[in-house]
Amino acid sequence: MSAGARTTNQHTAEGLPKCRPMRLAWRGKASARANLVVMLVLSVAMLGVACGRGDRVDAESGGVHPPTSTTRLLEGVPAPDPVTPDGVAVAALREIYSWEPTTENHGTSLSRARKFLGPSLIRMLDASPTGMDTPKATLQWSDWAKAGARVDAFTFASGETAPHTTDPNVQQFKIGIEQTVVYPNGRKEPLPPATVIATVVRTPDGWRLDAFR
Repeated sequence: MSAGARTTNQHTAEGLPKCRPMRLAWRGKASARANLVVMLVLSVAMLGVACGRGDRVDAESGGVHPPTSTTRLLEGVPAPDPVTPDGVAVAALREIYSWEPTTENHGTSLSRARKFLGPSLIRMLDASPTGMDTPKATLQWSDWAKAGARVDAFTFASGETAPHTTDPNVQQFKIGIEQTVVYPNGRKEPLPPATVIATVVRTPDGWRLDAFR
């Protein structure tokens, strides 16, 4: 082998160790960057899946829930005993605010609640069974009657404090009222909720609803 050949081979041999590590290092850095990007993408994807599952788990376990109406929260709770003062108010107002427009006039619902009423409401009812101030349904009453709809009422004792009375034979409660129009085809239409202050009095026959406003 000639000296020139040996020199060329030597340069080639000496050059390869110097160049290849640089190319390998570049490729190594590029590969590392690619791996890092892949790992970041996978991490974000896994985090999103975990968060989605967590939201569903929280929703199922009571962590996060959509807004729930009072009716859905309380309709499964047993109604107060109608013998107790608040129970009488709840039962009486449920009757008063439940309407049958196809067969009733505005004052009929108060007559249905007669057994829960105190002396003041009884006197008013007997004096003017149809002309007294009872809950009105505005002009929708005739529309409901034509459609054959009824109005169901759900009543409950509110947690809000009612005006205090010093008479042990008189108690007042804030009663929440939610009404739903139910049509023959099953369609339901909620009405705006209301709250009334119910006055309950002790009578020889027990507690009775004597006023509400």
